[in-house]
Amino acid sequence: MEFEFFRYPEKFAYKVTEPKPCSICGREELCFDAGGYSGINDIDCICTSCLKAGALIDLEIEPNMNFDDGSEAAETITYKTPALPTWQDIGWPMVDGQFPVFECIASAEDFLDKNDFLNSFLEEDQTKEEIEWLWDRLPQKKLNHYNEGGDISVYLFSLNGKKYWIWDAN
Repeated sequence: MEFEFFRYPEKFAYKVTEPKPCSICGREELCFDAGGYSGINDIDCICTSCLKAGALIDLEIEPNMNFDDGSEAAETITYKTPALPTWQDIGWPMVDGQFPVFECIASAEDFLDKNDFLNSFLEEDQTKEEIEWLWDRLPQKKLNHYNEGGDISVYLFSLNGKKYWIWDAN
């Protein structure tokens, strides 16, 4: 896996549409689109090598938000991991003091059934009962790219062999 906390960046990370020079090192490739990254500095895009190496730390640019507990994992997610493909600012979830791996934007095929779907929900501000309707809105076939999703996205994570998800709407 190329990134510790992001399973398929080639499918689910925002990238530029054609090779461009990395805003940090100048290497031309299909860089990650950094237009939505927050921080005190701005860059257009960043290559895989610069992102993994933590080049955004000194620039104080954060692709992801999370509960920063001061751990190496929190720093890796904040500065060295592609941004979650969300419409709004969503913090990276934490489960029992650990950060899960982002797997994909989910479809119904990613769950055994509706019960599996509901039991994998990370309840924070909402209960399972309040989000049951989302099951019927999931795409029926496996998604291979973030642009195959609709106006509602379910972000699937995994930790220690267990599934977890959060959601976002356009």
